Amino acid sequence: MSRRELTWRIVMAAAAGVCLVLSVVLVLAAADVVGWERTLRSGDVRYRASAGDDTLWERNALLPVDIGRGLLAVDDDIAFRKALRSLRLAHLDDPLASVSDPEIALSRNAAQVRLEAVAAGKDDRIRRSRAAGLLGVLGLARFITETEQREALISSTVASLRQAIALDPSNDEAKLDLELAFQSGRGYQLTEGSGGANPTPGGTGSKGAGAGQPGSGY
Repeated sequence: MSRRELTWRIVMAAAAGVCLVLSVVLVLAAADVVGWERTLRSGDVRYRASAGDDTLWERNALLPVDIGRGLLAVDDDIAFRKALRSLRLAHLDDPLASVSDPEIALSRNAAQVRLEAVAAGKDDRIRRSRAAGLLGVLGLARFITETEQREALISSTVASLRQAIALDPSNDEAKLDLELAFQSGRGYQLTEGSGGANPTPGGTGSKGAGAGQPGSGY
């Protein structure tokens, strides 16, 4: 065998090895994509049954670098789902619950941090509007029980609801909740004349907003 033939065989063997590795990577990447789609769907189903599972919307990738997660760009979806989960665990239907249950207070803090991240992100405006509106709902719930810095709390609540309306002028729940915030903030010099949106009554309000189901409105 000549030197040239030996070199050619080595090159061909190396190329075949590279092709084999690439084929394996592509197969595993495709499996990760499918796996993430199933993880989101199954997580949504489990969330509706019980929001207490810490493993919702989590999975271990087959590849060291989670190519499937990047290809599907699911980080924003997961972030919003986890924000809704924290809000559901916050039990906003019982505003006084946080006084007697530290876990609920922690869930409300977690919900606020997660919703703030979504509202301030670069995700689609509708989802950011929903997150900002839910921040307003959370602020209204906190206003019932918190006795300190109430002026700052109601001001931040109004700001969140105005942001929700600015991002999505059709967000009628945020408009109604903004009216409620103005009513709650009477005595703190919060008026429509101070700037921002001019809300109009209407919509269904935010009753049960914290119980929104992942999988809809994303």
